[in-house]
Amino acid sequence: MEPDHHSTVFLDIERAGRKRTSPIIELAAIAVVSGSYQEIDRLETRVQFSAKDSEVRFLGLSKFRPSVWEQYAIPEEDAIKKLAHFLRKHATEEFTSKNGKAYRLAKIAGHNVEFDAGTLRAWFRRHGEFFPAKRSVLDTRQLSEWFFSMNHQTIDPPADHRLETLAEIFSLKARPTHTALSDALAAVELARTIAHYTRVGIRASEAA
Repeated sequence: MEPDHHSTVFLDIERAGRKRTSPIIELAAIAVVSGSYQEIDRLETRVQFSAKDSEVRFLGLSKFRPSVWEQYAIPEEDAIKKLAHFLRKHATEEFTSKNGKAYRLAKIAGHNVEFDAGTLRAWFRRHGEFFPAKRSVLDTRQLSEWFFSMNHQTIDPPADHRLETLAEIFSLKARPTHTALSDALAAVELARTIAHYTRVGIRASEAA
């Protein structure tokens, strides 16, 4: 069945350490209508991990609470299956295989999402699973850099393009708190806000 809209899935993960191979302890995915950024669906999952593979500083940043993880965290294999199902459910980018078979992949986005996407691909690969998303990603950090570069004559650029900084500048309602869901929600609102400012600017230039 043909989808009645094109979707984008915003992703964010939290890890138990600095390395790309550090355990993923939490992930969030928010499916939105491409362009309007209206939320369609969301997924939030806490993942079981071994404490010996973690760094205390990173656990503090991700708002880790042992009692919460004991109650709600699920095995890596189950978390991968849930995310794969979510991505396939909201896959609207159409492709054709070498043998002529049509298939769809999800379009993913997020803040510094290139790193998260690479980490997730490696995670899926270690478990023998296919990551059902396009390799090209939409990064809200790059989006913000383009926005301020194109408007540097009228808007002062930020000191940095961290999600927390941009949330403050744009007065986002969703504030990133280093949890997967809060960061994903902030990235969605950031994209929606920049898209709004861009559309307003285009309309103003057309009316001039």
